[in-house]
Amino acid sequence: MKVIRFLKKPYPYDPPTWGRSLRLATGIGAFIAVFLMIFQPFGLEQIPSQFRLLYILGYGGITFTAILLFQMGVKQIFPGFFKEESWTTGKEMIENLGILLLIGMGNYSYTLIIGGAFWSFSNFIFLLMATMAVGIFPITVLVFLSYAKVLKSNLMEAQKMEMAIQKRPLTTEAAIVSISSKYQQEDLSLPLSELLWISSADNYAEVVGVRDGKVKKSLVRTTLSELEESLSTKGILRTHRSYMVNLNQVIHIKGNAQGYQLFFKGFEQAVPVSRKYAPQVKAWLKKQI
Repeated sequence: MKVIRFLKKPYPYDPPTWGRSLRLATGIGAFIAVFLMIFQPFGLEQIPSQFRLLYILGYGGITFTAILLFQMGVKQIFPGFFKEESWTTGKEMIENLGILLLIGMGNYSYTLIIGGAFWSFSNFIFLLMATMAVGIFPITVLVFLSYAKVLKSNLMEAQKMEMAIQKRPLTTEAAIVSISSKYQQEDLSLPLSELLWISSADNYAEVVGVRDGKVKKSLVRTTLSELEESLSTKGILRTHRSYMVNLNQVIHIKGNAQGYQLFFKGFEQAVPVSRKYAPQVKAWLKKQI
């Protein structure tokens, strides 16, 4: 089914940080408070005028708290679900509906506290179901529009980078790449023309290369952050929080809503380029032509 296929499409994911979460929660919370103050739906106009602003700000505060709790609480409790590399349109919708559900629970509790309603389990369930029903349509539309916009942009950029790649030859440079370990006995050296990518593996970096048509993998006790500065001058750039790539050896680029994928000769596996690192990849490719 088309719906199922759409829900499985890759979707851009922003890992939560306190700064980003605070800005998001503050912006949406303020919007909700202003909206309620202007239009005063759900009988808010019946609140005595001297208390109305205070009570409405409370609903804005509930929205702020729910978003912050979800971003910095729920996402930390279930890290396996919230992974950038496996994020999809379906998961994006689940996240937004989860936040909406949390806001609905908070609003109902707050309404009980200020005396705007009487407790009833059936009313509570009805409110939550109504909240989900009302929210699912705009959330679906917004996710679809966002997906289409980002996908179109990334496909166009991938096409430009693909053209740049096709215009420059694969490196046959005899330069040697040295990868230093925290323990000198693990230091690794290999020709630039043999290195494909380096990935993060806990406290190690896994170096993937090819020699005489055979894949060679080596573990070096270091981190990608420690390697970035020394290797970037050779065209080995960070493309993702978990990857560094020898851009000299990339033969093909594809785009999707999450960013870009890099391909190497003889390999089906693609290495991702996230939005954070895409500008430096594009800048390097531009220099080559």
